[in-house]
Amino acid sequence: MSLARNSNIELLRIVCMLMVVVLHFNNNGANTGIVNMPEELTSRLTWGFLVESFCLVAVNCFVLISGYFAIKLKVRSLLKFYLQCFLIGLFTYLLYLGLTRGFATWQCTDGVFTAKILAERLMAFTHNGWWFVVSYVGLMLLSPLLNSAVDNMPKRRLLHSLMLFSIVILYLGWYQKVEVTNYGNSLISFIWIYLIGRYIGMHVSLDWIRQYRWIWLSGYIIAALGLFALIMMRYHYSIEMHYPLDYNNPFVVISAVMLLLFFLSITFQSKAINWIASSVFSAYLIQESCFLGHKWIYPNMREAFAAVPDGWRILVLLGVSMAFLLFSVLIDKLLSIVVNSIMKIYDRSFQVKY
Repeated sequence: MSLARNSNIELLRIVCMLMVVVLHFNNNGANTGIVNMPEELTSRLTWGFLVESFCLVAVNCFVLISGYFAIKLKVRSLLKFYLQCFLIGLFTYLLYLGLTRGFATWQCTDGVFTAKILAERLMAFTHNGWWFVVSYVGLMLLSPLLNSAVDNMPKRRLLHSLMLFSIVILYLGWYQKVEVTNYGNSLISFIWIYLIGRYIGMHVSLDWIRQYRWIWLSGYIIAALGLFALIMMRYHYSIEMHYPLDYNNPFVVISAVMLLLFFLSITFQSKAINWIASSVFSAYLIQESCFLGHKWIYPNMREAFAAVPDGWRILVLLGVSMAFLLFSVLIDKLLSIVVNSIMKIYDRSFQVKY
C-alpha cells in the first residue's frame, strides 16, 4: 500500500472531520455564538470552550496533510472535486426545499425555488457558503508554483522563509488582525500552513517522528489546554487577548502540528478506515451548505439542544456529530456513483491513464 493511503493519515482525516462537525454543532446548536466570546461565562460555555480548544485544530490539520503529501494538481482531480461539490450542493438545496416546502408543493414564485438559485448550484465552489472550499481551491491552483519553489529551495532557506512567513501570519495576521489574513481561514494563511506541511514531509524523518510519539500527543493536549486556560483567564481575570479562537492562533497551529506528528508516528492499514475517510469531506459540505445547513439543520439543532441538560450536552453533541458524519459518508457514497460514472466518460474521452 502506498504511503498516501496509509490508514494512520486516513484516520486523522476522519478524526478531524468529526472535530469539524462537533465545532459547528457546538457553535450553532449546543452553545450558540460561542465564537463571539459572550460577555458572561456560564458552565455551559465553559464546556463549550473546552470542546473548541481541542477541536479547533481540524482545519489546519487538513491543510497540513495536503502540504505533507503535496497537492498534485490535475484537471481530473479538480473536476472530480467540482462534481462532488456540485452534487452535494444540489442535493442539499433540493433536500432543504423538500423538508421545508414539502416535496409535492414546491413553488417557483416565492423566491425559494427559482431558476436563478438552481443555476447557482452550477457555481459549486463559490455559491454554497463553503469558505474552506474557496480557500482550498485557491491553494490547489497555486500548488504547482508552491511545490516547484519548495522543491528547489535548500532546507535552511526554506526554514528561514517559513520563520519570516510566520511573523507575517502571527504578528500582522493574528495579533494585529491585518484583514488579508481573515482569522486564519484565508488563502494566505492556507499557504503558510501548507508550506509547514511540505517542510515536515520533505525534511523531517519518519523514524525521528516515531521516536517521540507520546511527546507529540502530549504537546497536542498541552497546547489545547493552554488555549482553554487563556480563554478562562480572559473571563476570570479580565486579561485582554487577541482572537483566541482564530485558526492562526499560535496555540491552535502548534496543536495541529503536534496532532499531525502523532498520527504520522503510528502505522496501520485498514480498508474500512480508508473507505470512510474518502467520503468524510461531504460532512462539511452538507453541514455548512447555505440552504440545508444554515436554514434547516442549525435552527433545528438549537431547538433540540435547548432541552438537553447541561451535564449531557457533550455526550449528546458527540453522539449527534458521529451520527451526522456517518449519514454524510453514506450520502457521499451514493452520489459518488454518479461522480464515478461521469469520470469514466471523461477518462475515455481524454484517454486518461493512471
